[in-house]
Amino acid sequence: MSSNTIVRLPYLHDHHSHVSLYSALAGLPDLGHVSAGPKGVAQALALLHGLPNEDLSLVIGWHTDRLPFSSADLADMPPALIVNSSLHGFVLTPAALPFVETLWPEFAEHASEEDWIERNLGQTFCFYSRVAGFTPSKLEAFMATMEGLGIGSLEDMTIASEDALEIIANSRYSDRILCWATPDVYRCLSAQARSRCVGIKIFLDGALGGRSASLDEPFLSGEKGMLLYSDNELHALLVEIAGYKTGLSVHALAHRCIEQILRCIEDLANEGVHLPAVRLEHLQFISLDQAKRAKKLGIILSMQPNFNSDSVDFIDRLVPRHRAENDPFRMLIDQAGFVPGVDLVFGSDGMPHGPEYALQWSLFPAYESQRLSPEEFVAGYKPEAGRARAIPGEGSVFEVDGDRHVVRPAL
Repeated sequence: MSSNTIVRLPYLHDHHSHVSLYSALAGLPDLGHVSAGPKGVAQALALLHGLPNEDLSLVIGWHTDRLPFSSADLADMPPALIVNSSLHGFVLTPAALPFVETLWPEFAEHASEEDWIERNLGQTFCFYSRVAGFTPSKLEAFMATMEGLGIGSLEDMTIASEDALEIIANSRYSDRILCWATPDVYRCLSAQARSRCVGIKIFLDGALGGRSASLDEPFLSGEKGMLLYSDNELHALLVEIAGYKTGLSVHALAHRCIEQILRCIEDLANEGVHLPAVRLEHLQFISLDQAKRAKKLGIILSMQPNFNSDSVDFIDRLVPRHRAENDPFRMLIDQAGFVPGVDLVFGSDGMPHGPEYALQWSLFPAYESQRLSPEEFVAGYKPEAGRARAIPGEGSVFEVDGDRHVVRPAL
């Protein structure tokens, strides 16, 4: 791309976010901008020691490798639930346990069990939202921020409750936010609330940030990742979901769980069990064979171009082959036949929201296999026809410096 090219983007649809959760988390104490090293740790500890002692605080933006906290560090801190920047993983101060035991006893009981937390991640997201508080005014502020970034509509992948659905339904954004519910939440919804959901979201593995994604070989530090369900458990859950006759969204980040969900869907099809609409999320480590099988099954792939940067950001934990395999967009489009905006759609997972970072890593990725053209990029962020309302007009304008490989807002 030549230097100083102007790219004009319409308002985009973020196919993967957490609207109610991120709205609730806005304005909370944030460790995301604290630097690594002893000075950063000292700054983080000072922030945490300044929290109130009389109530439970939720703290966001914690990078476990950048800011390691020892048991001694946490021992005399105020009550705090400190959440990993990936939203997968957290730490509780000892003073927080009485509050958590009252709010969600089961969570307090299993807080140190990584497998339990990952398997109950959807409920954990709902708990974060409950502690932080999701309100109409927070939704207004969040959506205003999204519009300022050039995002006109979004999908809430883990709506916290029927009350959260009501807040969205009664807002002026009701036709610009699509909501998904975890099985535990969906089972408790009224018929009217279920009609406001586009489907059910399940999690099959963890994340790179927590070293819990189901890679086909261990992380550099030895962790093997995890599958959250046995085949029999997943089969039974999918049969239940098929009975609801609603959409299915599946968090499937890495090799082993991608293989598992494809195998289970193929088996169900052979048994005559029909899932009306299936969307697989993340798919950062999908093979050509798996992609062709997904294409044959009519599955939509929902991916995040901003996660191209994981190939660089996680050089400390990914083997070289995995860094190169991450987000194989060219294979999916050029070899497997997926079409951006048709059966290949894009979102952000809120890491970060807005097109700037994603466009930077799409036009100038670490690996050519990750590259997207501006046209493919825009197509992947279009709202699906008949679902979320598109906002007309120009959402954002960027200057692309092809010589320096930089994307920046145009002045």
